[in-house]
Amino acid sequence: MSDVVPGTPAKPSRPYAYRMAVQANLRDTDALGHVNNVVYLSWCELARTRYVMSRRHFTDVAQVDFILASARLNWRSAVFVLEWVDVWCTPSRVGEKSWELVYEARARSDGRLVLEASSVQVQFDYGTRRPMAVSADLRRLLEEDMAAFPVPAAG
Repeated sequence: MSDVVPGTPAKPSRPYAYRMAVQANLRDTDALGHVNNVVYLSWCELARTRYVMSRRHFTDVAQVDFILASARLNWRSAVFVLEWVDVWCTPSRVGEKSWELVYEARARSDGRLVLEASSVQVQFDYGTRRPMAVSADLRRLLEEDMAAFPVPAAG
């Protein structure tokens, strides 16, 4: 990652609550010369963590109070070393103890779709090691973003 991101951000298919840019590094590639599939999951993790920390004004990763429960990734196009990719995320559902994010990633060079993904996070008390309810404050933030950046119904 770099603080200086060249070019103009790619355009997502629709508005999202959060965007970040990431550059594919040599260590991200596999024997076939493209970014390995697991790296995309890492990019989603980075976007998710940055989104939550930014939105909740956290200053330390120790404040994070959720765990990843599941993730679904649909790879759409290969990414190669040194390519810049814009990754977006936005909440799509909030439940009693869990909430979902959806993601989209596009190559900055030509705007091609490289990833569509979703993840479910469970609110988690690390002291007791048990799931906990989504707090009223977090629910309000997620619902605000869901209203401002609605996810189209699948169909």
